[in-house]
Amino acid sequence: MKFLFFQKIQPSSFSIDRKKKSRKGALTLLSTFMFFVFASLGLSMLTVSQIYLKLSAYKKNSTLIHYASENGIKQSFDYLTDYLSQRPSLHFLIPGKTEELRSDSLNGGKKIIEKVFGTSIPFNRSETWENLIWKSGGDYSLRKIEEEDDYFKVMYEIEVISEGMLKNFKVKKESSLKTSLGILIGNLPLPYIPFLLDKNLNLNQRKEFLEKNTIELIPSEKNKILPKINFSEDELIPQNITPQLSKTLKIKIFYPQDLSFSKLRQAIGLEISNEPIPDGVYLIKDDLGLGGIYVEGDVKEMIMAIEEDFQVLSFNTEKGNWILKFSPSQGKTFFSSPLETRFYDLIPIGIIIVNGEISSLGGGTVLPSGDISLIKEKEIPCILNGINISIIASNKITISSHILHQGVKWEEGIPYIKDSSSQLNIFSAGSDFFSDKQKEGKIIIDKNSNEDIKIQASLTASGNGFSIEGKGKKVHILGSLHVSDYTSNGNTLNLKHDERHFEDKDLIVNAPRTSKQVLYLSFFSPFEWNESQ
Repeated sequence: MKFLFFQKIQPSSFSIDRKKKSRKGALTLLSTFMFFVFASLGLSMLTVSQIYLKLSAYKKNSTLIHYASENGIKQSFDYLTDYLSQRPSLHFLIPGKTEELRSDSLNGGKKIIEKVFGTSIPFNRSETWENLIWKSGGDYSLRKIEEEDDYFKVMYEIEVISEGMLKNFKVKKESSLKTSLGILIGNLPLPYIPFLLDKNLNLNQRKEFLEKNTIELIPSEKNKILPKINFSEDELIPQNITPQLSKTLKIKIFYPQDLSFSKLRQAIGLEISNEPIPDGVYLIKDDLGLGGIYVEGDVKEMIMAIEEDFQVLSFNTEKGNWILKFSPSQGKTFFSSPLETRFYDLIPIGIIIVNGEISSLGGGTVLPSGDISLIKEKEIPCILNGINISIIASNKITISSHILHQGVKWEEGIPYIKDSSSQLNIFSAGSDFFSDKQKEGKIIIDKNSNEDIKIQASLTASGNGFSIEGKGKKVHILGSLHVSDYTSNGNTLNLKHDERHFEDKDLIVNAPRTSKQVLYLSFFSPFEWNESQ
């Protein structure tokens, strides 16, 4: 039997080869495409990285030249600040020099600037550090002149311009800083000067004075010139109080000898005669309103206090007690004497003239009984906000307690006066107001006062000057001090200059002024920083 065998059919080699070849072409194409994609991404990332590196380098260089430009500004400003702080602030002027300087400044001259700087500006400075380079310079221009009756204020603008550069980098950066320089010329109100020792001392004596006395002058936040003790070459503290006396009595007085007893008696409302003035406290009044307070004789105790919106002044003398209360907001005044009380719908001028000694001056409080009591232990405000008072005595004045103003805060010995608009001037003239007889012109911090005593006032004393009595005391003054002599007795003085009068000249309207014409460098401060685009 024959078996049937089926012939085995072999697959076509053509179709298999075709499929293999077809697959090999697709893979090649896919590989080529993927290579192109990844190569493009790689090149793109490389390009982006290069751009990023260039931008980062540019940004870094831009930051560095900004630092360079800023360094030029800061170094030049520090140079000016240090230079002005080391230069003498007070310069005496010969007669006629004030008018010469005024005319020169109005005509664009440099005499005032050269007087202050010693050398004329502009100045140029350059410095390098590693790859950083900065160049700076400055120039000045007159901003304004403010005229007063017997002095004037000159305001200059000093612009510091700095250019920052980087080695091997073409771009430059420019910055500028505008600063304000204030100079006073003439017979100046003494509160402008922080500390004046009206005594001609040589260099060795000045050094000895600074070593002997512990005096700290607290720097200002606004004024960049460091405060210093100014030593006088000649007597600057006046003994003539004619302007204040004339305003107090509401009469014209050109010289002290013009004021006779008869004229004074007429001014204070007494029977006209050539007899001396009886001891007492007098509130001056005429048909036009109230004047100031005139006191004949010594005052045992003078107390300042606040009662609601009334400023209270109490005068305790051998002849009795007088009390003055006045309210600027209400426009009312009460004046009580040992015999009567008078009421006025007016307020007095804030000047108290004492032809004698004030044995105790300080702040206190009004008791429920109506009596005014001196307070030594507590820190109680005694000067009403907005009040301007000048106390002028021919003889010595002893301060027995704190004298604080409403709205002033003391924190760790540092006063803050942002919310205060009051002023107190205390002046011991050292000379009788109606004769040439010399008195003990002196301001004394009482030995029985608080060990840590705070006083907000401009203090001026001729004659025997200023003395801190007792031991272990620390006297804090917010204001200024102008004295012919200074005795610390081993005690400490901290002084913070009251600079509000730079902006409000009404605060110093009744203050004593220098007896001679001077030039005083008052302040230096930045006010505008500019950056070039």
